[in-house]
Amino acid sequence: MGTKISVPVVAPLDIEAILKAEKEAKRTRVFLLRNAGLPTCPRRIPQMRSLREVDLSSNRIVELPYELGELHKMRILNVSHNLLAALPNSLGDCVVLKTLNASCNTIQEIFPTIGQLQRLEELDLSENNLTVIQPSLSKCSAMIYLNLAENNIEEVPPELGDLKNIVEFNISFNQLATLPEDIGLMRSVEKIDLRGNLITAIPPSLFTDTCLDRLFTHDCPVHAVLKQQPGYPAFHERKVERIKRQGWPPAPNPNRLKGWGDA
Repeated sequence: MGTKISVPVVAPLDIEAILKAEKEAKRTRVFLLRNAGLPTCPRRIPQMRSLREVDLSSNRIVELPYELGELHKMRILNVSHNLLAALPNSLGDCVVLKTLNASCNTIQEIFPTIGQLQRLEELDLSENNLTVIQPSLSKCSAMIYLNLAENNIEEVPPELGDLKNIVEFNISFNQLATLPEDIGLMRSVEKIDLRGNLITAIPPSLFTDTCLDRLFTHDCPVHAVLKQQPGYPAFHERKVERIKRQGWPPAPNPNRLKGWGDA
């Protein structure tokens, strides 16, 4: 008797679901096909030049076609939770792109043309295999939200300080040992997540020259000495003001201060 070999069963491609998504996209200009077991990007997508949004998240796609860069009206691209090892350079031609979510893949490098995306506001490349941040990312001047958490990044390039409009920056659970002084040039930043890194000190300018009022440093050596960092009092003052604006602590209710027998 021969050796038995177990072959994984792959679900058949749902052609009907693809055709339905294409038909709906012609009406709404949104191509939505999540969790459909797609091994590749549907071939007609690059030909649908009027698309404003493409959502192919939670599939099994291993590569995106170069022609995807011809979607010059695309504002939102979600290819998270796939098997992508790279994003095509042609995405740099999608100059009106505002949101790019490619989290939970196996991407090893940020595509070099990303600096051409002058209108990009939200970028999520968390849970990939990145080791380097492309300095050209600093040219995305409209960036508000940047998530590079859970990669293998060892250094933040000083050029990232040019992201003057960024409000939230998540680079938690990487391999960072230091932060560049120029990170203090992120004047608008309010929230930074540094958890799970090797950082031992925070640049004073990050506390004194920015809008930072939320800083997460758990599982970092600096967490134990955070209050001793130069510039920390300015950060703490902003933190307290934010908490007060959110209504905490609540204003005392005079009625609750009365004795049990009071009316």
